[in-house]
Amino acid sequence: MADKTITRRTSARTFTPRRRIGIILVVAALGSLCLAAAPKKKTSRDQWQQPARVVADLGLKDGSVIADVGCGSGYFTFRLGKAVGEKGKVFATEISAKSLKAVADKVKKQNLTNIETVISEPTDTKLAPASVDAALLCNVLHHVPKDKRAALTKNIVRAIRPGGFLFIVGWRSKAKIKHDINRRIPRQDLLKLAADAGLTLDGEFYYLEHQVFLRFRKPTKAAAAG
Repeated sequence: MADKTITRRTSARTFTPRRRIGIILVVAALGSLCLAAAPKKKTSRDQWQQPARVVADLGLKDGSVIADVGCGSGYFTFRLGKAVGEKGKVFATEISAKSLKAVADKVKKQNLTNIETVISEPTDTKLAPASVDAALLCNVLHHVPKDKRAALTKNIVRAIRPGGFLFIVGWRSKAKIKHDINRRIPRQDLLKLAADAGLTLDGEFYYLEHQVFLRFRKPTKAAAAG
């Protein structure tokens, strides 16, 4: 009896170049769909605000006195406290009693002695005349009614010592961020507010993605007299 040889056929597929290209395109399309469906990561304030760099550019020294006007929950307040040291002083002013209490509670919890909270009014910071070397207004003025902005700015300038500085950080008119779109103050209007309060534009920083960063100087007594 003759031996029978049994031959088994495999079902292996041969991939032609055209078939391979088709598979690659399908995989790429699926990958794009997955990326589109994935939620976008939110950018944190620390990334676009660059607080450490901003504070460094305020030029504060150990023993400096600065007002954080409209301090809110204290985003800059405690960073300013570190910058001025134990011999310095930060006046954290705010019209919201609730926000100011949160700052005061944190100050007490951390046993800080160089931060003082001050409940203020829309056009009155309650700061004594010539009591600070500098003042910081970060994302504050657009919350103030238009007819009260000039009065508040002049009140802040009153509290700054001759030769001191006012720093204004505010939204760029065309900033690509969803905050306060309908309340942003044009840069030229900020310049006018400061000029009308007797200040001179002394410097400008351009690295903030969404905000203008302006430095104004208050004249010395000699310059004011001249």
